[in-house]
Amino acid sequence: MAISKPVRQALLAGTIGLAAALAGYGVARLLHSRSAPSTPASTAADFSLPDLAGKPHSLADWRGKLVVLNFWATWCPPCRGEIPGFVRLQQRYGHAGLQIVGVSVDDPAAVAQFWQTMKINYPLLLADDSVYDLMATYGNREAGLPYSVVIRPDGGTAATRLGAYGEKELESLLVPLLPQNHTPKN
Repeated sequence: MAISKPVRQALLAGTIGLAAALAGYGVARLLHSRSAPSTPASTAADFSLPDLAGKPHSLADWRGKLVVLNFWATWCPPCRGEIPGFVRLQQRYGHAGLQIVGVSVDDPAAVAQFWQTMKINYPLLLADDSVYDLMATYGNREAGLPYSVVIRPDGGTAATRLGAYGEKELESLLVPLLPQNHTPKN
């Protein structure tokens, strides 16, 4: 049974329309998740992960500080792109109680080389299999990277973000939350 040309064209147009609608929905969800950070009311989840020297660290190590917990990887271009801004923010506001902590979902040798190359001035921790559960606890159920969690000095979660932060955008979020003097260091 042959399908007439007008019916084929209508089926093709319908298929293209459905594909476009689904793609638009997917893009809208992606853009929405990358727009303004969400503000969950939950308390930050603790963890224990090793640094590049193998020393274990937990979130409690930075209690009383404003923490930006950033999940990233060296093979992730948006992750690599936001790290220079993190370095500058740590330099500028570390004295005022800011602590950026990177959790790398990556090969330790690649992380160590990247740390040296980029002159990263904040702790880098190495993820293990538990990191995906940790990210999900913080709202990143897709395990996408980069993913950042801003944790207030009182331990509450102030914001989460899937996607890279711009330096100025993150700075404007962090400065009002700093526990000490807000004057940046040059």
